[in-house]
Amino acid sequence: MSNVLSGINLQLIAQDSLTTLLSEFPLISKFSTNFGGDIAVKGESVTTRIASQVTATDIGANGYTPSGVVSTARTVTLTQHKGFVMGFNDGEVAKGGYDVLRRTFMRPAAWAVSKAVLDSIFALCTPSNFPNAAYNGSIAAFDADAVAGISQYLTDLNVPQGNRVLITRPAMYTNLAKDNAIQAQYASGTNAPLTENLLPRIHGFEVNQYSGLPNSTTTIYGTSTPDPQFSGLDANLMGIAANPESIIIAARLPAVPQGWYGNVATATDEKSGLSIQVREWYDGVLGQQLMSMSILYGVQIGSTNTLARILAS
Repeated sequence: MSNVLSGINLQLIAQDSLTTLLSEFPLISKFSTNFGGDIAVKGESVTTRIASQVTATDIGANGYTPSGVVSTARTVTLTQHKGFVMGFNDGEVAKGGYDVLRRTFMRPAAWAVSKAVLDSIFALCTPSNFPNAAYNGSIAAFDADAVAGISQYLTDLNVPQGNRVLITRPAMYTNLAKDNAIQAQYASGTNAPLTENLLPRIHGFEVNQYSGLPNSTTTIYGTSTPDPQFSGLDANLMGIAANPESIIIAARLPAVPQGWYGNVATATDEKSGLSIQVREWYDGVLGQQLMSMSILYGVQIGSTNTLARILAS
């Protein structure tokens, strides 16, 4: 018989964990998602589709003659089963109970899972996968005019102008925030650039900053070393300009263990379909109550012309 945390509702923890995870997920939601409540195991595949561009016809001259439409299948293999495991000793559980779990477990678990998914997304942003580079200059020159140039670059590639997103490192974001043309937008009704360091839409882009955006090297105490996980990325990758069809993310619910002595609870977001699984069990040797939160997911290239790399030094 499994041990149960006194006064703890595992389903409630699962739901609160999902809520916390979703609050860490805003960047992930900028891409195409295929979430579902179906149970899957690592290595299974999910097939989704992206629509190809179409051309308007002259209905006045030709009538309502249907045109062919083409969709491209994209198979996403669920290769990643990522999560976070936390252990609590008997004293912590006895003294703190649910408050200790909530304070200690949920936020770092959600952050770890969301970072794992983002790492998988950005690892795809290599020159071989997405050959277009919309900006290659200095950080100091990255201003509103540079964003206008990126916008034109994508428009020339026939990338739809809706739902465009710009994700950059903080240094690039900060340089945009210091641009007088952007700070002066308080005159049009928003002072967010000055008061909250939140940038408005710039030349059709929703602008986001992400400190964990990787490149091909990792710098620790001033020393740069190659990072195998991101070996295909540019060494000076400082951001991406994309739309939802650039990258596809699929996620499914991990299979529930059979004949296991622990407890399992799941929670699913009704809007997105994203599901997480929370497991709880007791290790008598360690004298710890263990708990995990995990998702099973995969990422895949979408439409290669809709994402452009931003390079700077």
